[in-house]
Amino acid sequence: MEIWNMIAGILSGLIVCVPLVIKLVQVTKEAIRKGNWNKLVGMVAEYMVKAEEKIEDGATRKEWVLGMIRTSAKQIDYDLTDAEWDKISTMIDQLCDMARTVNADKKEASAA
Repeated sequence: MEIWNMIAGILSGLIVCVPLVIKLVQVTKEAIRKGNWNKLVGMVAEYMVKAEEKIEDGATRKEWVLGMIRTSAKQIDYDLTDAEWDKISTMIDQLCDMARTVNADKKEASAA
């Protein structure tokens, strides 16, 4: 009878532990993914600066930056979702708009 009680105790412990371990793995994967997302966002600005130096056409610059992000994501084993691609594309557009606004202010100040 004691053996059955011991087995029941071990099984009930496993029933409690297994979902906890599964949740821990999920949380760990999500934390790693989030850290890699932050790396990719940081890379966007770096690639935009490089594209500005190398490429004249704005659309070509954006495509180059997106290509570099795609390559970087593969290197860090990060599968970008469609929503994340949209976020990156929008971020690039917003950064370009911001740069145009800032540079326009500088042009106006130097012209005056």
